[in-house]
Amino acid sequence: MDLQAIKTFLTLADLKRLSLCAEQLCLTKSAVSARIKQLEEQLQQPLFSRSHEGMSLTPAGRQFYRHAMALQQRWQRARRELSQRDSSAGLLRLGAHPSLASDLLFEWGSALNRQAPGLHLHLEADYSGEIVRQVSAGVLDIGLIFVADSTAGLVVEQAGEDRLLMVARGATTLEQLSADDYLYIDWGWGYNAAHSERLPQLQNSRLSCGFAELGLPWLLANGGAAYLPERQVTALLHSGALSRVTGAPEFKRPLFVTYATDALEPKLLRLALDALDEVIAAARP
Repeated sequence: MDLQAIKTFLTLADLKRLSLCAEQLCLTKSAVSARIKQLEEQLQQPLFSRSHEGMSLTPAGRQFYRHAMALQQRWQRARRELSQRDSSAGLLRLGAHPSLASDLLFEWGSALNRQAPGLHLHLEADYSGEIVRQVSAGVLDIGLIFVADSTAGLVVEQAGEDRLLMVARGATTLEQLSADDYLYIDWGWGYNAAHSERLPQLQNSRLSCGFAELGLPWLLANGGAAYLPERQVTALLHSGALSRVTGAPEFKRPLFVTYATDALEPKLLRLALDALDEVIAAARP
């Protein structure tokens, strides 16, 4: 079976639009259609149906999706195993959510680089769903994410938690804070529901942000208040550059680590998980 056709099938299943799939794979739409048609002829089943929402999987397509993921995963693992054949130190590919990348992923990779100087390391940042998909496909060995995705063949364990604190440049109490000066950061569905329940007066703030990494530089440059991870603001609170807003509730977000149940290098996996535990422990104030 053509592995390029498998990759095209998985990409179209995720993106649901021929044009987006073609753009991501640097193909024409007719080339994408030809690859899908080739698969459908080999399987003797229609894999996609068209609707106003784009391309959606048929029942046969949904069933084949699991097999396609497994085929891609085996191929990626075979390539990786062969590529590290001459490296006694081995290879680790780590991924994390973007809001965990600049500190936790950086420190995690640095710790492993110190502990195993010959180790081949690859670091990646992406959103939780994509990290899970890459771990499932064998592209990444371990992912640090916010969503406990129970994908078949993966272990998902809680690795720690983020404490989200309301911090500010300016206002020091919740009563002093105006909705016009509050930056609402979208930390995910669970957080959004809790925030709406406990801080309804700030729900319709003038400023909002969907990329959490912009929160801290925004506050430092423009003032105001926002919820940020404690690990990110501890030094700034001590220096007085930011202050904690009294009267504001704190929120917690669990951190999860995910990896394949049948890891190629169990010793390397254990080394990486132990290093992550140390990094997360060191990040706690």
